[in-house]
Amino acid sequence: MPVFNSNHADIHYEIMGDGPPLMLIAGLASDNASWGPVSPILSRRFTLIMPDNRGAGRTKTEAPLSIGAMAEDCAALLDHLKIDSAHVLGHSMGGLIAMTLAVNAPGRIGKLVLAASCATTPARAISVIDNLLLLREGGASEELWLRSFFHWLFKPQFFEKKNAVDAAIALSMAYPYAQSVEDMRRQVDALRNYDASALPARLTTETLLLAGEEDLMFSPDEIKAAFAAAPAARLEILPGAAHSLHWDNPGGFAESVIAFLAR
Repeated sequence: MPVFNSNHADIHYEIMGDGPPLMLIAGLASDNASWGPVSPILSRRFTLIMPDNRGAGRTKTEAPLSIGAMAEDCAALLDHLKIDSAHVLGHSMGGLIAMTLAVNAPGRIGKLVLAASCATTPARAISVIDNLLLLREGGASEELWLRSFFHWLFKPQFFEKKNAVDAAIALSMAYPYAQSVEDMRRQVDALRNYDASALPARLTTETLLLAGEEDLMFSPDEIKAAFAAAPAARLEILPGAAHSLHWDNPGGFAESVIAFLAR
């Protein structure tokens, strides 16, 4: 996996596919592997650039960890690859990073896709994240906290097949680059310390807000309200999908992204 240095952090990333550049920015506790369900589809149309954010995947660093720093890492990665501009897609926390990049360096962004991402964090979502982190910091087993997390990530139909749930838990527990509890705390603190509420009004990049119809973390109505002041953003609701909408409905997700970027 390639690596480059950005502001005292060695940032790991993956490149996949061929076509116009599309950067994919993962969410909390996730890395480039989280794009697995959609990367084979998107890579047929785009060159995918998939960094591991600070404190996730193979980007292990003691350097400062903040939303702003991670947005700067993404801009530095474009510089490193000698790419003047790229489309950018961010999921959840990755959407905050992507939006920050778009506001701070609008000339570097072609179009922007914010998937299951909100400029403000509802109290329920904060409570969920805090409780999950307390489970981990309190010594709960990896299986217990992952099962608790999955309830907020996936659509109800996912849980109707116990064997599939058990297999997903086993796969997550076996992943060699899983985020440590210490780095999860650092990412959660970065989210808590970041106020993005004023960014939508400054967002001039053409933007697709992709919301999961059944998202319990950021509902479509909450996303719509948070981006009411964004002059160039439009909302699309993806059916059959919750917060991890690219896992719940990968075909529909990829189709929406490709159609928007091709316009």
